[in-house]
Amino acid sequence: MEQSMDYGKERVVALVDMDCFYVQVEQRINPELKNKPCVVAQYKTWKGGGIIAVSYEARAHGVTRNMWADDAKKLCPDLQVARVRESHGKADLTHYRDASVEVIEVMSRFAVIERASIDEAYMDLSASVKQRLRSIEDVQIEPHLLTSTFVQGYPQATTSQDKTEDAMLDNDAVRLKGLGQWLASLPPTTQMDSADLQLAVGAIIVEEMRAAVEQCTGFQCSAGISHNKVLAKLACGLNKPNRQTVLPLSSVTQLFSSLPISKIRNLGGKLGASITETMEVENIGELAKFTQGQLAQHFGVKTGQWLYDLCRGIEFEPVKPRQLPKSIGCSKNFPGKTSLATKDQVQHWLEQLALELEERLIKDRDMNGRVAKLLTVGVRLAGETKPSSYSRCCALARYEASKISTDSYAIIKSLNCAGNHQQAWSPPLTLLHLSASKFSDAPTASYGGGFLSE
Repeated sequence: MEQSMDYGKERVVALVDMDCFYVQVEQRINPELKNKPCVVAQYKTWKGGGIIAVSYEARAHGVTRNMWADDAKKLCPDLQVARVRESHGKADLTHYRDASVEVIEVMSRFAVIERASIDEAYMDLSASVKQRLRSIEDVQIEPHLLTSTFVQGYPQATTSQDKTEDAMLDNDAVRLKGLGQWLASLPPTTQMDSADLQLAVGAIIVEEMRAAVEQCTGFQCSAGISHNKVLAKLACGLNKPNRQTVLPLSSVTQLFSSLPISKIRNLGGKLGASITETMEVENIGELAKFTQGQLAQHFGVKTGQWLYDLCRGIEFEPVKPRQLPKSIGCSKNFPGKTSLATKDQVQHWLEQLALELEERLIKDRDMNGRVAKLLTVGVRLAGETKPSSYSRCCALARYEASKISTDSYAIIKSLNCAGNHQQAWSPPLTLLHLSASKFSDAPTASYGGGFLSE
């Protein structure tokens, strides 16, 4: 099939990532934490609690996620520890979820938004870019419109002297030189079909969006701007925090030549490992030496075509307009000696999780006018070798904690190998998870009326 020169360049897509989001939320609540080494930890019964978010100031001291807070303080004695609030016997993330909604509301003024997680969202800027290009005159895009933008692959050093000079520049000077080079290579804004010109205008819109997010919420974010989700996500991580990176398709070959396959979105798991083993390659760029037929032979026609395009920086997964999560869930781990070994313990914690789920579902229904129809219960069983995980589903009859916990127990009790006459639960459970999904519009009458009516 003959492909046009613009194959894969049709869209402008951005990935926006809130920098150390939980830390920023805590710093907004307590401004004294700003500009200090700071972490967010949950639970403190063991070694000060587990760290789930780390400020850049703390990272400079070697503090990382999943450390214990007490261990982190040995690396950084001045470390400030903010605690996740607790409710129903577990971590309560309400503050962070509510802050995420604030950010999404601002972002949605600028483009089509797909919420990817509590601190990440994709934007399809294609329509916004074309509208902006139609409205501006024939002007050269100036660097002052892109004050925090890097362009991957620039500056381009043509001689060894260029490389030596670039190595002596500080990071922002390199950024400015590269940005200037790239902007100078762009056609006039009247050539609206230019893919790189569209990326530049997309970057201007994202600069404006990030400034609006900071002005309205106080939160800073980083972003990647390219032609698809995979490249946008890669670009976002290249220059953080509070920066954004444009990744033109012309810079992909160089970037992919040394990029491990596992770093690519959707290739961090079994498929990525299979590609590395089967094709005997480490970096994503190495796949470009295989024909589409060879890739199809090993991975099937559909995946083969996807990989053939992907290793060239081309991908077509759409940004789906979604500002709301597909599911609402809560879970709790019970490691080691805290594992749930009796029926009463399992029922108690199902009741606690059901109370949280009920609260969050009612809040979601009242705010978003939708109801969930499916209840999923997930468990992990303790095991001497590898723990086993299972999930079971049933209809979500109503938003009532007692009904949710009763139904949840009913659909997992068959996983208990202890006899019916015993109080034991065997093997013990090391994780419980409840989630609600399959949302549809809520009947107005089902919650007091008025939400969907004027």
